[in-house]
Order: sequence, then C-alpha cells, then structure tokens
Amino acid sequence: MDVRELLSADPFDTRTGRTLLREAVYERVLRHIVDGTLPPETKVRDADIAEALGVSRTPVREALKRLEDEGFVVAAANRWTKVAGVDPRTADDLYPIVWALERLAATMSPPWTAEQVDGLREANDRLAVAIDAEDAVGARDADNDFHRRIVEASGNAEIAAITGQLKVRLHRIEVAYFGGQLAGRQSVSEHEQVIQAFAAGDQERAGLAVEQNWRGSLERLHARLEDEGN
Repeated sequence: MDVRELLSADPFDTRTGRTLLREAVYERVLRHIVDGTLPPETKVRDADIAEALGVSRTPVREALKRLEDEGFVVAAANRWTKVAGVDPRTADDLYPIVWALERLAATMSPPWTAEQVDGLREANDRLAVAIDAEDAVGARDADNDFHRRIVEASGNAEIAAITGQLKVRLHRIEVAYFGGQLAGRQSVSEHEQVIQAFAAGDQERAGLAVEQNWRGSLERLHARLEDEGN
C-alpha cells in the first residue's frame, strides 16, 4: 500500500479551519508513523498526502515541518522527506525525563480521593487482564490511562504536554521492536505500589514508586533488546 492509499483508507474531515486542519493532518500522519504502517525510510511527498486527504499542500507542509522538528521525519531540502529511523538507544535519554516529570507530578498533587484511587485500580486491573490475554493494544491503553491519571491529578498542563510527547516516541520504539507490548506482570505489581502509596496519602512514596515503575520499564526494554540481539 502506498502513502496515498494508506492515508485515504479512512474518512478525513476537511471542513475545518486551517489551524485545525494542519493539526488533523499531523495527527493522521503521526499515527501511521508510530504504529509502523509508515515504516522508516518511507518517502512522504506533500503532494501525495494532500491528494489522499483532499486538502491543499499548505497544511501538509506545516504538518511535515512539525513532524521533522519532533524527529519523526527527516528531510533533504528540495529533494525528499521520509520517515525517520527508530533507534532504541534513544530510550535511555527519554525514560529518565519521563520518570522525573511523572514523579514530580505525583509529589505535587493534592491528597487523592477514594474515587481517584479506585480509578487507578481499575486501570491496573485492565492492564492485568490485557497482559493475560496478550492484548498489546489493550495493555498499552490501560497503562497509558494509569499514568495519565497521575499526571492529570497534579493539575500541571506543562507536565502533561511534555510527557505526552515523549511517550509517543517511546511507544514507537515499543511497536518497532516488541509489537507494541512491553508492559508485563512486573508493571502490574509496580503499579500496585503506586496505588497503595496514594491510598495512604503518601505522595512522596507514590512519586518514588512511579519512578521505580519507569526504571523497571527501561530495564525490561534493555532485557528484550538483548534477547533480540539488538
């Protein structure tokens, strides 16, 4: 399937303003890069994308420039633009930033309500079920929901924005090397430590447990890479 076929495979609403249209193009192309349907080295021409989505080339160029700034595509001026490669070693740079920011979010949040704690438990239960079922998408969604609740509880929109961008890059590594599933039973146990700390009203301990969860994820990534010989 070429880029035009891929991007035109599902409906795309062009009835919106230029800024929103640029954002929609960006999200469509990014999704296919992250999930691997646009693999590394795939050439992405603004004309092809514009034709596939039924839009002008202007919002496409703006979206591709943003993707280039974020490292998802690379370009040679007036020659080509293509999907960037995936280097699993970048995880060593990304994980420490994520765990530092998420630990900060945990420690700065006000005391959690019983309802908030129950929300974490529900997300962790879904993660356990998805792992047992070998449901990579379900596991990813449950794990994302678990961590999203922690960040949102801090009330800090900047932490949410930064960690959200970094996690997209980490997910691309997981998809490229592990079929999208890196979380395991250890994650469920690590999450339980976070839940217990929030339930006890100990934000500092919760923050430390969050960091340990992310450190565990990085260790599991290294172990998987070694098993795969990367």
